[in-house]
Parts: sequence; structure tokens; C-alpha cells
Amino acid sequence: MADGIDPRALMSFRAVAEHGSFAAAARELGWTQPALSSQVRRLEESLGVTLVTRTVKGVQLTEPGRRLLHHAEIIDGHLERAAREVAGLVDEGQRTVRVVAFPSACTSIVAPAMSELLARGTAGGSAGAPGIAIELEQQEPFAVPELLRRGTADVALVFRYEGEASPDFGAEVTEIPIGWDPLQLIVSQRRGSAGAKRRPLVEHARDRWVTGCPACRQHFLRIAEREGFVPDIRHATDDYMVVQELVARDMSVSVVPRLSLLSYRHPGVRAFGIGEGDGRQLLILHAKGEVRQEVHDVVAALERAAARVLDPVEFGTRPGAGENA
Repeated sequence: MADGIDPRALMSFRAVAEHGSFAAAARELGWTQPALSSQVRRLEESLGVTLVTRTVKGVQLTEPGRRLLHHAEIIDGHLERAAREVAGLVDEGQRTVRVVAFPSACTSIVAPAMSELLARGTAGGSAGAPGIAIELEQQEPFAVPELLRRGTADVALVFRYEGEASPDFGAEVTEIPIGWDPLQLIVSQRRGSAGAKRRPLVEHARDRWVTGCPACRQHFLRIAEREGFVPDIRHATDDYMVVQELVARDMSVSVVPRLSLLSYRHPGVRAFGIGEGDGRQLLILHAKGEVRQEVHDVVAALERAAARVLDPVEFGTRPGAGENA
């Protein structure tokens, strides 16, 4: 019966699923392998199902095992957040909020929000309130659901391109849209025109291109298809400094989010707006349920920082592509 689940056995099962074998999980936990096997076996007996099958390469989860693992990760995430909340009550001088964000948001949104909270030296600006410590980790959006489920992140910034399948952040996550980041065409200064604000991508149909992350690349390919050309993609990198260096040296042209140009702007590139609606929506994510005050305060600071650099629009409004950055 489900009410007979032993929490220790559940976490033992989670460790086996995470490490892919009983031996690896036992080493991580500092247990003997027979003791760990016994824990998982008792869990299976209490539920009346097989959770894992042993193979020569380790273990594989059954369908009941995969479903139980999902709940185990949620429970572990709640325990992690509970431990931090209680620790914050003991040490009221510093309350920690863990934030994960993609690179250009780290520099243009998270860092200013952290600076604001540090300058205030208070939670939400209330005199005498305990301070907030933000722990920042750089991560791409695809890694965020797992981090939130496990409780290793309290708040996340992610982006979503219009027309792409929405990532499954899960029913346990609250999504807060915070604005629109338009895309920009960047070319070498020697090929730009200072008076122009926009330029069709098709004008560069014969050029070499450099693209960014997989989601960015796929969205760029959709735009190129819409404009009727197949781009000659020669380079791929997640590092926008590298992208801009290649463009500045007239080795490529590229399409980049405006935030990336706010984070770092090479003096040798010129930027142009492109078609209407070409951009990405930014969102703040956090776990549902009772939210700690310090998490609310960090989310509010992130929203204020985002309002200074993003367009205040969402999908469906067909925003303009933005000014010459």
C-alpha cells in the first residue's frame, strides 16, 4: 500500500535510479550493496510492483519505477527547501535563494537584481529585516525542470521561442512571463548602414552564418525558411562573444537575442531589427505551494531588473523587432 512507503527506502530507490546501478548508489551513500538492495526490495514489496530490473549494464526502471521516481524527486525537492527554510530561521542574518539562469540573463537581469538586493541590505527593503544571499548557477532552460523538482534551485529564468513546443516544467511550477527579448541581425561594421534600423535576413542569403544554442538555431532556421532561403551555417557556438568576434571579422553574420548585445557588445558589429514577432519570451519559474518571503523578494527584484531591459509584451501581440541595438 502507498501509505506503507518508507521514506528512507524511497530515497534509496532514488539513488539507485539516479546512479544507474546498485553498486554506484551504494558507494555514493556509503552503504553496502546488500543493505541497499534490501531497502529497494522492501519498497517493491510494500507497493506490490517491480521498480527496477537488473541488466549487465546496470538497472532499468519499469513504468511503475519511472512514475515513483518522479514523486521521489518532488519529495526530495520539498525536503531540500524545507531544510533551507528552517536553517534560515536559525540564522536570520542571511537567507539563501538559489537562482539558475541562462548566460545572457545572468549578466543583464540576475546580476543587477543581486546588486539591488545587496545595496538595500534588507529583504524587500524593510528596515531591519534580514538580508538575502543569492547563489547563482548558470544553466540552459532544458536543465531547469530537474533542478526545480530536486529543490536544488528556488528560482529559474528561462526563455521560450514562439512556435516551439513548450518545455514541460510540470504542474508543480509557477510560470511568470516577464517580457520579450527581440532578435537582432548582426553584421560587421564595414557592411552596415548607420541610418537603417531593420534589415531582411534574405539580404544575407549568400553569406556564411554562425548560430547559437539548439533552440536558437531551430528558431533561426524557421525564420530563414519563412524568408525563402537555406542559410549556409558554418559555425555553431553558445558563446556570444565568439559569435560577435566572427561577425566583427566579417567571417559570418548572425541572428542573436538583444540581451546578448546588452551583456557584451563588440565595437566591430552593427545590429538591425528583423521581422515582427521574431524573438523569445522570458519567464521566471519557481515551485508552487507556500513560497518563502525571500523567494518573493528575489522574484520581485528580478522582475524590476527585467523591466529595464525587456519589451513588456508576450506571445500573440506580434511585437516589433526593436531598434538598432
